[in-house]
Amino acid sequence: MSPFRLFLIPVLLLAGLISGCATSQTDIRGFNLISIEEEQALGEKFAVEVEKQYRVVTDPELQGYADRLGRRLLTGARVVEFPYTFKVVKDDSVNAFAIPGGHVYINTGLIKVAQSETELAGVMAHEINHAVARHGTRQLTQQYGYGLIVQLVLGQDQNQLAQLAASLFGKAGFMAYSRGMESQADYLGVETMYKAGYDPQGMITFFEKLEAMHQQSPSQLAQFFSSHPLTAERIQRVREAIGTLPTKSWLPAESAEFKRIKAKLQ
Repeated sequence: MSPFRLFLIPVLLLAGLISGCATSQTDIRGFNLISIEEEQALGEKFAVEVEKQYRVVTDPELQGYADRLGRRLLTGARVVEFPYTFKVVKDDSVNAFAIPGGHVYINTGLIKVAQSETELAGVMAHEINHAVARHGTRQLTQQYGYGLIVQLVLGQDQNQLAQLAASLFGKAGFMAYSRGMESQADYLGVETMYKAGYDPQGMITFFEKLEAMHQQSPSQLAQFFSSHPLTAERIQRVREAIGTLPTKSWLPAESAEFKRIKAKLQ
């Protein structure tokens, strides 16, 4: 690393911390000291640790379906800067999460609860756009500092990498994004669904379902609501974003493949 870049780091970190609370919905670049190459390397290391915590489903039909759905959504993303992966993990909690570098994980519990492919696409579009806007490394830099992230990329402390992966992405932890980042992932998720041919109303219907489930059984969705705070304001912003889009025809809400995957999991 050049001395000039080292000199800039404290100044840029301060600027990032000041600007971090005001995430523009349309600006996917934001403040990020981590390069694309560094983020990809970090994501690959995190993925190894995550897959020690979660059991990746080995069913080729299920994994193939998740991958095809993810790839279709990527056609509506603003940029595709990473070699994205989409994996289903065996976990009955209703959740999905993305880690740096474009690795997206979908819990079997989420697929079981989704009533249509469009609802599942809404959650996946949201997670994809955490990766598109590089929220993971932006948040990590603000929380832990650039120096630690570089150490993790270089593999200088494997134990620390494992501990951080467990606390952020493991079954007992979660990556808490800022409210602005969650709102931006929703906004970009609506745009991604629209461009990929999915009715973004699926995101709204799934949010409404989660609210109803949470009122009936708060513990069932504790992790999802901890990592994805669902507020009336947030849902209203999604409605407003959808309202600005021209009408168009959509892919079927529930494909035959989705029904077959649901039946297999049930």
